[in-house]
Amino acid sequence: MKIQELLDYLEARVPLRQQEDFDNSGVQCGDTSLELSGVLIAIDITEAVIDEAIEKGCNLIVAHHPALFRATKTITPSYYIHRCVMKAIKYDIVLYAAHTSLDNDDDGVNVYWARQMGLSDIEILEPHPDNPLVGGGVIGNLPQPVTITELLALMKRFQPITHVTHSKVLREKVQRIAYCGGSGNFMLRRAAQSGADIFITGEAKYNDFYDAQELVTLMTIGHFESELLTKEILMDIMSEKRGNFAVYNAATCVNPVHYI
Repeated sequence: MKIQELLDYLEARVPLRQQEDFDNSGVQCGDTSLELSGVLIAIDITEAVIDEAIEKGCNLIVAHHPALFRATKTITPSYYIHRCVMKAIKYDIVLYAAHTSLDNDDDGVNVYWARQMGLSDIEILEPHPDNPLVGGGVIGNLPQPVTITELLALMKRFQPITHVTHSKVLREKVQRIAYCGGSGNFMLRRAAQSGADIFITGEAKYNDFYDAQELVTLMTIGHFESELLTKEILMDIMSEKRGNFAVYNAATCVNPVHYI
């Protein structure tokens, strides 16, 4: 199987047209006409992940975050992202990112999270203008109201959450839950307008916690932690495609944020 054939299958499931205008989902570098030898799934493309792909004999890395995101005029070994691209090209490894195309998918990280939480009446928080069934964030209802402590326990069943921050708790119990993986602070007002009791995202700015005080309780659980589910989703999609190749979950894909 050619690498492009597998990527065509992935893009049929997670179309690139769903990505945001600022994003750079899709092929980052490499020759997709090569025969596929193996796939490595990761959140981020790092030098350690590239080395793991080489060790495992994978010539395709499918990551959530793009390696090439900001405009680049030169590629030199002085920057770790550039070193990743240079090494990938040297070893004939294709780098691919499913970023906001996967975030916005109707089976993407936000909807997947909502289902894991057992939410009902799930809706897209910020629907795509061309397709209201996809878009950013989700909102839905728990079967019954829970305390913040009970809500955390529900999340910890399937997310490795170790540190949580939140704004002023406005309700003793919450039931209508809004969620956006990653940096979803821009959806704070939309969550409040949609009647959310609490809005959960990966990270937010200091002033966002002030903005939330009279609107909705804002909770952050860590960017990496909030999007780790993308690896499960991508593993499932890649494993559905039949072929003579192996799919690996990157063991070297770790949180760059360290907590004390």
